[in-house]
Amino acid sequence: MKILGICGSPKKDGSTTEYALKKALNVCEEQGLESELITLSEYSISGCDDCRTCKEELTCSIDDDFTNTLLPKLQDDDIKGFIFGSPVYIAGMTSQLKAFFDRCVSFRRNGFKFEDKVAAALTVGGTRNGGQELVAMDIVKSCFIQGMITIPDSSPTSHFGANLWSKHPGGIENDEHGLKTAANTGSKIARVIKKLE
Repeated sequence: MKILGICGSPKKDGSTTEYALKKALNVCEEQGLESELITLSEYSISGCDDCRTCKEELTCSIDDDFTNTLLPKLQDDDIKGFIFGSPVYIAGMTSQLKAFFDRCVSFRRNGFKFEDKVAAALTVGGTRNGGQELVAMDIVKSCFIQGMITIPDSSPTSHFGANLWSKHPGGIENDEHGLKTAANTGSKIARVIKKLE
């Protein structure tokens, strides 16, 4: 059983979102699940142009890294869940993560292949209340469209998933509350996947 962490940060050399996702995925591994981190900044992903090629089969007409690398990877039957991570960009998810979700329409159009996979949101903002919940709702809506089982973090912090503060006075590494929500999100998604399996 595998969980994918999808990092939507555009930064290529170790973003705070990547740092937080690794913390959540480490907890998943501690609970016996395999994990893999995909950082979208390493890929060239165009937006969906609604050509409708994917209505015929699980493919895409756009010749880019999503079609050639990520589309085949995402078809792995061992993938049971996702943690989608994004920093706050103008009160929403990044364009990289939005393009990823839009291109995943091919999975919806070909038999809802992500349906019943477990999903969670992880968000990072420049201030404690810097729009993280708005981004979490962006992610949750995108997961609902795919029919995913979308979960919060777990008690006692249970709200909208993992929400972290990147510019904490001591750095994200010292955002104790935010890191707790990341750990609780990893723990919750691992528990739910194991119960479903």
